[in-house]
Amino acid sequence: MPRLEEHLAPRVRSAVVNGSFRLEIGQFSIKITSAIPEFADALIRLYAGYPASVEGGAYDFDIAISPASFFRQWARRNASFVLSGEAPFLPMHVNHAHALFEWGLNWTIGSYAHQYLILHSAVMEKHGCGVLLSATSGSGKSTLAAELALSGWRLLSDELALVDQKIRLVPCTRPVSLKNQSIDIVRERHPEALLGPVAADTHKGTIAHLPAPKTSISRSLDTALPKLIVFPKWSADARFRLEPLGSGQAAMRLIDQSFNYPILGRQGFERLVELVHTSEAWEMDYSSLDDARAALEQLVVERA
Repeated sequence: MPRLEEHLAPRVRSAVVNGSFRLEIGQFSIKITSAIPEFADALIRLYAGYPASVEGGAYDFDIAISPASFFRQWARRNASFVLSGEAPFLPMHVNHAHALFEWGLNWTIGSYAHQYLILHSAVMEKHGCGVLLSATSGSGKSTLAAELALSGWRLLSDELALVDQKIRLVPCTRPVSLKNQSIDIVRERHPEALLGPVAADTHKGTIAHLPAPKTSISRSLDTALPKLIVFPKWSADARFRLEPLGSGQAAMRLIDQSFNYPILGRQGFERLVELVHTSEAWEMDYSSLDDARAALEQLVVERA
């Protein structure tokens, strides 16, 4: 399947408007429709290099980023996230449309992809060692994931750990969402990194996305075996701390961060138990990204 590259931009814009555009993200095929040019431009910037089709075809999810009403195509210029004809969220300004798409796609996968146990976690891999970085919002998870992705780690996901029946981590490789000061931190540490458009003054603050590395995109169908579960927490004055965590405590924390554990019932319980029994769990406090990256790399090397 051809890739969504910059030279296809005019054709992609036309396909998005006409509803024939399909974007392949790992195991998911997404039909995307939009009459908002700012969103089409952002899509091309953030997803260049992904398999895509402008000829139509089958899909898993039907998503439109559309004006909130006919008249708001020109006045107030709001955009709505629409899944199969239903709009589950309030409209946002068109300059936030690409962020709305990312948030909406997270919600869509978390709400409907019940073939997987879905955990709120970044997923990285190095030397064949799959690592879950599970944390609540504001803990620095995405900043750490961006740092690792820009330092040679394979990015499987910034937000969603998809655990299949064989307890493999299934990639959902997408741009990393950076918020507020994290944007400047990544820019200062990695001036070579090209971020997507900035969405200022959203309900989560200022948002920018780091496109996934091409090497990670090229392996978006390759699963990884989980070997480490790390619960990172960043704070400005934290002394570095890395301590093991019992499997029971790890399981309880992951349940709190699960999208669909109650829906899966016994199946979800059995997957979670096997996950925490086959993966070492650690909690990590840090203030330095260098310290955090070095500690994670040492853990991986010892288990490779």
